[in-house]
Amino acid sequence: MSAITVSTREAATALGVSVRTVQRRAQQGKLTAAKHGGRWAIRVDVDLSIFKPDQVDKAREAVEQRAILRTSRPGMYAAVSSDGSTTYLTHAAGCSCRAGQRGIRCWHRAAVAILAGVERRAA
Repeated sequence: MSAITVSTREAATALGVSVRTVQRRAQQGKLTAAKHGGRWAIRVDVDLSIFKPDQVDKAREAVEQRAILRTSRPGMYAAVSSDGSTTYLTHAAGCSCRAGQRGIRCWHRAAVAILAGVERRAA
C-alpha cells in the first residue's frame, strides 16, 4: 500500500465534515498531516496502483467536487457521471457504470478507495 496526500477539502468531503473541522483534527494530531505553505496535506494509505494515473486524477477531482457521496449502505457510494446526467452505485469491488458492468476498473472505484482510506485514517 502506498501513501497519497489529499487536501483538506477532499478529506472533509470524505468524512462529511467541514474543512475547518479537518484542519482542527490535523492540528490536534487526529489525522496524519503536515502543513506545507500554509495548507494542510492529509496523508492517506491507499493502494491506487491498479488504476491509471488519469483515473486517479479524475477520482480526486470527483471527491473534491463532491461528485461521489456516501449512501446509507456501508461501503456503497453514489457517483455522478462525468457529464452529470447519470448516477451510479459504486463499491470498492464494483460499479454500476458501463465500464464497471464489463468488469473494467473505473475512476469511480478509485474515488471509493480514496474516500475509504480517509475514513479509515480518521477512525
